[in-house]
Amino acid sequence: MRGDLNDSGISRDYQWRHSIVPASCALLIFGLHAIPGEDLPSSTMLDMLNADKLIHLVMFGVLSASVFVALGKSGSIRKYKWIAGGGLLMYGIGLEFAQDIWFAGRFASIGDMLADGLGILAGRLAFRGVYGCWN
Repeated sequence: MRGDLNDSGISRDYQWRHSIVPASCALLIFGLHAIPGEDLPSSTMLDMLNADKLIHLVMFGVLSASVFVALGKSGSIRKYKWIAGGGLLMYGIGLEFAQDIWFAGRFASIGDMLADGLGILAGRLAFRGVYGCWN
């Protein structure tokens, strides 16, 4: 079927409008990572820990799904799925280290990096489930 995401023979020009949602999500995530630690609400450590990981998972899940939808619409999902996933993972890890180095009152967390990775996987699985693209 022409236009099917599983069809590897599709050759389309990339339309930059498909990048608007992923780029907006990435900028929003960057902005949220840049919030100074003093401006974040304080609560018990256990509550903050669980909510923080869930927020990371959801943010990167939405970002990941939007990136894979953009790749699917351009017909290049098969070619770039691993590069996109790796790039998203590097983005998440890079943001965690940036928090530790540049942003006041914030620190890098292995747990947040793991939650970012699980969010990327969740976004990929959501994309595959909705679009039926099991490549």
